[in-house]
Amino acid sequence: HVDYIRDWDESIVSQWKSANNEMAVLTAYLSGIKGHINVETGESITNTRPIMCMSDYEGSGLKKHLRHGQQPEGQAGIKGEPTLEPYWAAGFSFARGHFLLNVPYDQHLPMIFMGEE
Repeated sequence: HVDYIRDWDESIVSQWKSANNEMAVLTAYLSGIKGHINVETGESITNTRPIMCMSDYEGSGLKKHLRHGQQPEGQAGIKGEPTLEPYWAAGFSFARGHFLLNVPYDQHLPMIFMGEE
C-alpha cells in the first residue's frame, strides 16, 4: 500500500548517510500519494512530511500504551540534516541490517504494537 518516488532508494541512502551515525534509523509515517507524487515523472512535488505529535498514553494497567495522535503534514523545521524523532514509526523505517542484531525485537513484549498495521 505504498508508492515510492523515482530514485527513492538513492534518496533514502543519501538521507541515512547524512545522519553520520552508523546506528541511525530513518522512520516516519508516510504521506498519502495524492498531491505528493507527480504521476507522469514519478518525482516528489512536495517538501513536507507527517510530524508525530500529540503523543500520550492510552489505557490502564498492563494495557497502557503510547499512542501518537495527529500526524499533520509540515515542512521540516531543521534544514540540511535529519530531524531527530523520539519515536519509532511502524509505517516505515530504514537502517543498516545490523540494527536487528544489535537491537532485536523483545520477545517478552507480545502485542506491544497498537495500531492499524
